[in-house]
Amino acid sequence: MRSKPGERMNNIIKIILTIILSPLLTFAQNDIEGSKDHPLVLRFPGSVIVYYNKIENGTYKYTLGPLVKPSGEDSYSLSDSRNIEGSITRIQYLIKDENGVQKAVNYYKTALENAGFELTAFTKSDKPMDVAGRNWILAEYVGLDNKAKSNIAGTKTGTDNRYFIAGKATKKNQQVFLAMVINEFDKGEVYIQVDVIGPDIALDKQELVSAETIANEINNFGHCTIYGIYFDTDKAEIKEGSEPALEEIAKYLKNNMGVILYVVGHTGMMGNLDFQIALSKSRADAVIKALMNRYLIGSERLIAQGVGPFSPVTTNQNVHGRERNQRIELVLKNF
Repeated sequence: MRSKPGERMNNIIKIILTIILSPLLTFAQNDIEGSKDHPLVLRFPGSVIVYYNKIENGTYKYTLGPLVKPSGEDSYSLSDSRNIEGSITRIQYLIKDENGVQKAVNYYKTALENAGFELTAFTKSDKPMDVAGRNWILAEYVGLDNKAKSNIAGTKTGTDNRYFIAGKATKKNQQVFLAMVINEFDKGEVYIQVDVIGPDIALDKQELVSAETIANEINNFGHCTIYGIYFDTDKAEIKEGSEPALEEIAKYLKNNMGVILYVVGHTGMMGNLDFQIALSKSRADAVIKALMNRYLIGSERLIAQGVGPFSPVTTNQNVHGRERNQRIELVLKNF
């Protein structure tokens, strides 16, 4: 039975829409169910979680040396390796970005240092047996499932573009270890494996972002998150103890005289939505007023905005998440 002209036209429209929308639908991924960020390692903006596993008590092989063949042996083995016991969180992120590797490397170097990590390894792949090399990755990450392991060891580009980052930090008298691989699997397809060994200790908001870090973040990403500016609950008056963070913002602005910034207030998602949006704008206004009055920053260089709870960096389902989401963000205004 022949279809009517109107039906044929509808079918053609459906096919065209499918062709147009398919790439967009493929790109718009969500985190896998049950996954979440580790509180000490904030994700690269726009990345999604494709693998997640956490065990409360386990043993992790932490390696900082290459694969070597001991004298008299037939096979290679990991050198400079030790076992660490404790809670193990393993997260793998996917970035869709043509320059994702270098952006991620720059981002995480700054983010980890700001979180208090001492970086003990920062290595780019060179030879297969060396740290960050393909064979080294396959030996070091034997505990991952095959797909997750392939994502960080393989490449479709014909050239290895892979980094290994390791570090350690002391939080509340407890040691936390980190191991990370950033791998360009294909052009525009980058995977980041983050392994954290230690307790889920939240990032201390008093760990300040320096003027140099603000400059690096804004130059590379166009924005920088600021913690360390404190407000009472549901209030917009800046509390004592906020001066160090304000001073670093002022220092950055004085070192970069041509820069104009949006000062954006963010809140958690609690209570009346209109109130939270208004509160976030009032807090941004308070920051600008403090920068003007205390540090003589010109008002023409700062524009206040408030987005309330609409751009969270983590969950709003617990107190820690809501505290992380309450922040000030500096966003570069295009000239």
